Amino acid sequence: MTPTMRKSWIDIPDDCDFSLDNIPFGVCSFPVELESSTTTRCALPVLSPDVPRCCTAIGDYAVDLHLLAEAGLLDDLSSVSSNDEKSTFHPRIVFSQPTLNSFMECSKWIWVAVRNRLISLFIESNGGSEVQGLIVDSRLKNNLPLRNHSMHPLSSVTCHLPASIGDYTDFYSSREHATNVGIMFRGKDNALQPNWLHMPIGYHGRSSSIFPSGSAGKMAMIRRPCGQLQIDADDPRKGSTYGPCKLMDFELEVAFFVGGTPNYDSSNSNNVVPSKIGRPVTLDEAKDRIFGYVLMNDWSARDIQKWEYVPLGPFTSKNFATTISPWVVTPMALEPFRCQTSAVRQGVGGFDNLSGQCEDPVPLEYLRDPNYGSYDVNLSVSIEPSTSPGQNTQICLSNLKNMYWSSTQQLVHHSVTGCLVNPGDLMASGTISGKEQHSFGSMLELSWKGSRDVVLDGGAVRKFLKDGDAVIMKGWCIKEGCGRVGFGECSARVLPANPFPYDNQNRGGLESHQGPEQRFTNFKLHGSIKSSFTRQVCIALSVKGISYETTDGNSPAQEVLVDDTIKNPMYHMPSLEFMDRRREVKITQSLPIIEFLEASFPGKGGRLFPVDPLTLAKVKEVAAILNSPVHPFGGPEEYFEKEAMKKRLSLVEDILSQYHSTIRDNVPGSFAFGSFGPTLADVCIVPQLHDARVLGIELEQICPILLNIEEACNRNPWFR
Repeated sequence: MTPTMRKSWIDIPDDCDFSLDNIPFGVCSFPVELESSTTTRCALPVLSPDVPRCCTAIGDYAVDLHLLAEAGLLDDLSSVSSNDEKSTFHPRIVFSQPTLNSFMECSKWIWVAVRNRLISLFIESNGGSEVQGLIVDSRLKNNLPLRNHSMHPLSSVTCHLPASIGDYTDFYSSREHATNVGIMFRGKDNALQPNWLHMPIGYHGRSSSIFPSGSAGKMAMIRRPCGQLQIDADDPRKGSTYGPCKLMDFELEVAFFVGGTPNYDSSNSNNVVPSKIGRPVTLDEAKDRIFGYVLMNDWSARDIQKWEYVPLGPFTSKNFATTISPWVVTPMALEPFRCQTSAVRQGVGGFDNLSGQCEDPVPLEYLRDPNYGSYDVNLSVSIEPSTSPGQNTQICLSNLKNMYWSSTQQLVHHSVTGCLVNPGDLMASGTISGKEQHSFGSMLELSWKGSRDVVLDGGAVRKFLKDGDAVIMKGWCIKEGCGRVGFGECSARVLPANPFPYDNQNRGGLESHQGPEQRFTNFKLHGSIKSSFTRQVCIALSVKGISYETTDGNSPAQEVLVDDTIKNPMYHMPSLEFMDRRREVKITQSLPIIEFLEASFPGKGGRLFPVDPLTLAKVKEVAAILNSPVHPFGGPEEYFEKEAMKKRLSLVEDILSQYHSTIRDNVPGSFAFGSFGPTLADVCIVPQLHDARVLGIELEQICPILLNIEEACNRNPWFR
C-alpha cells in the first residue's frame, strides 16, 4: 500500500524542495524592514532581524527556530532517548546561536525529536489528534503573532554558512569519475590507482574558503584564481609562469556535516598529553554522527592543478573557493530514498578464471558495511552565461548513487588512525559522475580534457568556464507517497581574476566608512556585582555580544568589580570605559550606557528598545521607576528602602497588569510587554527582584507578573 503524503496547513507546492517530509536546517537573517510591516506592534524578536540565527525551511518559508524556542514550542521533547539528554538540551540557547554547531553537537535522538516536533507543528490534522504516529500540535497555527514574526518568505532571507567549519576533507569516491580522470591522464589500463578500491581516497581542504550559495535574490560570487601555470604542457622542465587560470572548472559533489559527540579516547585515563586524543569511529557509530547533507561545488583550477599536484596532490588549485548549499538535509529525510549504489556491492574477492583478472577486493573488516548503499538523489548542473541572464542550460544530470564509497565509510576511514572529528566538520564526496556522458560531474570530463565542445542553449560553446558564467547545482528526491525532498540551489558566478600584485584602489577612506565595531573598541566595565545597575549593563553587553574587560580582568559573574575612583571621582556605578577610535571615553549610569549601546550597535545582537513609540515609552517608564535611587545594602534607612522597593515593584506590577489587559489578544511572548525577547524593562526587573529578596521582601503577593517574567528571563542565555 502506497503511504499517504503528509499535508500541511500552509501551502506547499508539489515542486517545492522543502516539503513536510524534508525539514532541513540552516542559518538565516532577515531584512530589518520586516519588523515595521508586521501586524503585531508589541512582539519583539529576541534577536535583531539582521542577526543570523538557526532556522528551518518549510514550503516557501524560512522558519525562525529561535522564536519557536522562545515561545516554548520546542520544549518537552518526547522522542529523546533519556531524561539526561532532555535535561541537557536547551533549545532557547541552542537555536539563538549564529551557527548550527551547538545543535550538531547534540545526539541523533535530539535531532530526530526536534524534526518530529517541527513536523507536528506544521502538519494538518485529518480530524484526529495523530497523523502517521505524530501528535498534531496546533500552537503555532493558532498563534498569528508568532507566525507573523517567525515565518519569512525564502525569497527575502539571507542564508549564511550553516556551521562554523573546523576542518574540511574532500574525498574521491565516485568510481566513474576516478576512472574517467584516470583514462585521460594514465590510459584505460591504469585508470584506477592500485589503492583506490581498498579505501576511500581523500585529502584535507581549506575551510576558510567555503562560502554559502546565493540567497535573497542575489547570486554568490567567486573569483577566478591566479597562480603558477606550466609554460610547456609537454615539457615541465621549462618551468612555470604566473597568470590567471585558463581552465576553470566546477565539481559536482555532495558533502555531509559531522555531528554528535567527538570521538574522544575514553581509555586515556592516565592524564596522557594531549588529553583529548581520538579513537576510531565504527560503522554503527558513524551512522549516528552524520548530521546532514549539502550540495557542493568544489571549484577547480585545472591548469594550476596540473603543474602543482605532483607529488602531494592539489593545493592552490583547490583552496580558493568552495560553494555549498545553505540548507542541511538530514539523513532522516533521505532515508525513504535509500537505494543501491551504482556498484551494487563491493567485490567478492578471489580470481576470475574467465577474465584472468582479480575481481574487486572485499573491503577490510572495519569498512565492510552490511547495509552498504546510498540515496537516490538526482543531481543537476546548469550554466547561465552573464550575456544571457535567466537562460540556464542543463549540462549534467547525475545521481548520488554513483558513489563507490559511502559517507559512513568515508567517516570511518577518516578516523581509523584516531583522528578526532568534531561537530561542524565537513566531508565531501568528490566529483559525482555516472557512466553516461551527460552524467559527468565536471567540465574536465564533459569536454574530455578540452577535446569536445559543450554547447549551451543559444549556440554558445564551452570547454571550461568563462568569466561571468554562473554554475547552478540542484539536488532532489522524488518518490510516490513522499513529499519532494530537495537541497535548494548551490550557485555562484565567476568573476574575472584580479591582477597581481593586488591593487586595492578603494583602500583610501576606510576610516570614514568604519562600522561601530571598528569605531568603538576596548570596552572595560567598572562596577560591582552587588549593584543591580551594574548587572543591567552586563546583560545589555551580552545582548549585543560585546566582549569587555573588568577592572581586575575577572568575569563579573565571579568577582566583585572594583571601580576606578581616580577616573570616576563621584563613584558613579557602573561606568563603561572604551575607545572611540583613538579617544578614551567614559559613560556612567546604567540607562545612558544601555541607550548608547542600543543606538551605536543597532544591527548587532538583540534589541532592547521596541520600535513602536508607545511600547517604547512604557518600557522606559518601567525602567525609570525601577532605577530610582534605592540602595538595599544596610544602613539606618533600610526600613524605608525596603518599603520604597515594595512600592516600586507594586507600581510596575500595576502598569504591566493594565498593559496586558488592554492588549490581551496580542501578547504572544512571555516578557514584560508581551514580546518574544527581553526589553529594557526586563533587564531592569530581574536585578531588582534579586535585590528585593536580599531585603527579605515576600514577592509572591506583591508581583506575580514580575515573577513570571523573571522565570522567562532566567531561561534566556543573556541573563546567565
